[in-house]
Amino acid sequence: MKNISSLIEDPELTPDLEKTYQEVKENLNAPFVPNFFKIWGHAPVALQGILPVMKHILGSGELDRKLKEMIMIAVSSGNECNYCQTAHHAFCTMLGGTQEQIDLLKAQQTLNGSGSPKEREAIDFAVRVAKSPNSTSEEDFKKLGALGYSTGEIMELIAMAGMAVFYNLIADASGVKLDKEFLEMSRNKEAHK
Repeated sequence: MKNISSLIEDPELTPDLEKTYQEVKENLNAPFVPNFFKIWGHAPVALQGILPVMKHILGSGELDRKLKEMIMIAVSSGNECNYCQTAHHAFCTMLGGTQEQIDLLKAQQTLNGSGSPKEREAIDFAVRVAKSPNSTSEEDFKKLGALGYSTGEIMELIAMAGMAVFYNLIADASGVKLDKEFLEMSRNKEAHK
């Protein structure tokens, strides 16, 4: 059975859509527009709602972008979203994530001894929030605060967990085709292991 993205062609590129695609590239610091965003060119109003989530939660804020990319990989792995795992593998690698870390995030949804205790705790917290949003507690805030996370950063961790779940859902529901660029980047990193 074909998925939605295999049933439709790329949208007609209007000046407004071209401007939006340029914004996507700038916010992701990507040399191309990922298929995740291209497919939503058919629903420009929805795209205008999807884009700020990436821009404000993934692309800016107090937390390090590499940590956010690691959270995307871990949550996407837990949700079995192949598109998001592959795309954020590429971005994480561009930002200095190691293949060992990415492999752990994909296989176990945690760094399990790799990375700093601060990174591990943040990722574990975000994965737990994505799976069970009602599980957060005062203890989480104390533990993360003791590791040096501000209240704003803790809230960003929660926002990243929510963004990952949201993006996983819309990527999987629309059956977004993997970008050849992401596949090539992943293959190149696998070859250098």
